Amino acid sequence: MTLFSAPFVLLSVMLPLASMVLSCRTEWQRGYRYCLPLLPLPALLLGVAVEPGWWLELPGLLIGGLWGADDLRRAFLVLTAMLWLIGGVFAIGYLKDHHLRRFCVFWSLTLAGNLGLIISLDIASFYSFFALMTFAGYGLVVHEGTDEANRAGRVYLGMAVVGEMAILSGLLMAAQLAGSGLLANLPAAIAGADRQWLIMLLLLAGFGVKAGLPLLHFWLPLAHPVAPTPASAVLSGAMIKAGLLGWLVTLPFGEVSLPGWGNALVILGAVGSLGGALLGVRQQRPKAVLAYSSISQMGLMTLMVGAALANADYAGPLFAVMALYVLHHGLAKGSLFLSTAMALPTSRGGQWLLWLLIALPGLSLAGLPFTSGAASKLAMKELLKPDSFGFAMAPYLPTLMSAGAVATMLLVWRFLWVQRAVAGVGSNPAFMWLGWGLATASSLILFWWLPWPEAVPEKAWLSAMVYEAWSLFWPMLLATVIAALAWRSVKQR
Repeated sequence: MTLFSAPFVLLSVMLPLASMVLSCRTEWQRGYRYCLPLLPLPALLLGVAVEPGWWLELPGLLIGGLWGADDLRRAFLVLTAMLWLIGGVFAIGYLKDHHLRRFCVFWSLTLAGNLGLIISLDIASFYSFFALMTFAGYGLVVHEGTDEANRAGRVYLGMAVVGEMAILSGLLMAAQLAGSGLLANLPAAIAGADRQWLIMLLLLAGFGVKAGLPLLHFWLPLAHPVAPTPASAVLSGAMIKAGLLGWLVTLPFGEVSLPGWGNALVILGAVGSLGGALLGVRQQRPKAVLAYSSISQMGLMTLMVGAALANADYAGPLFAVMALYVLHHGLAKGSLFLSTAMALPTSRGGQWLLWLLIALPGLSLAGLPFTSGAASKLAMKELLKPDSFGFAMAPYLPTLMSAGAVATMLLVWRFLWVQRAVAGVGSNPAFMWLGWGLATASSLILFWWLPWPEAVPEKAWLSAMVYEAWSLFWPMLLATVIAALAWRSVKQR
């Protein structure tokens, strides 16, 4: 930790918290919104400019704090800070004076929690920030104050309480076995625990609420459509990834192979990926379709988590691929959510151009060659070879990945269809154009210049995409044929 980077570590969390002083006086509140893009800036600089491997001791914090970032946390930090910065830019143009102070306060609190949990290496800090993000996020869900928003908030809060109880119980049991307050010591302790099954069940379920695990996902399709659009973007793009990070830093990856747990998670991941798509294509609102798309994509990540648990030797490489997938998905999904609030230009040429730019991040999610999605899916495909994993579900991994790609493309077509039905024509505030433009450019262009995990080669995938173009393209083609047949059958009724 250098003297240069230490202030950025503290500012990453303290700046969002300190910004709430702007809510104290009425004349400051209108200016508060213009500060929102600045709040995650120290964290973004920390993630981009400072090499991973740093740590900072805070002996006076709680029972003694330790903050830092390895290669995995760095990817999560860059994604999270970028999305909150982009969402803050978009929010300047999106927000009206209605409940402005309330939005800014809950936005800042949720941001502080989201960033803080990523850089926390000790259990007390990690859980405190995780809980802060979770419960402050309730204020974003119910922001509009409608009956629908309040109902979604009740479901969100109820599931959040259950999830937090499970997480806290699992962390305390693991910490007692480890005799340590550091997250790094938990995996080995859990691997050798007599009640390993109970601790893992608590942590999988607790973090699974946030990650949208099947049967724990109900809050997602309720919360996303009612939340303000910038909040929906960070809820889906960044906050649900906190559940994934919770799994990766607590469960016994690399310590012991657990094929039973691996099989269970691969099955849950497949159910999430395909079930999310099945439910998503039946939705009538764009943000509801995207919410189920997030459940589907988190299913693919859960599949990788299962494979990493099943074979300890592959945990490290799979962590790198998951970090890459998280970066890709968060940026693409953030762009898609922001696009739901964009009005179409009056000219037909401008409308076609906007639709193309809206569609590209969605096509990236489906694995369009030479996009971030193609890089992520090729890296995933390279590792998840059936003969590399000796557990029951291993032979089905390629089929499940292909089915997931088809499901993703079907959801993209459904999203474009329902968005076309509700999109209006008119002008957008400049900050909305800027925020959405930054999100789209980050997904399509800037992704290639962001710091990747070292275990994933950056340039090799460009040449691999040429040779693997058909394997990437045929699921998209199949989904397009299915969507066309479905559209034709509906039209003929």
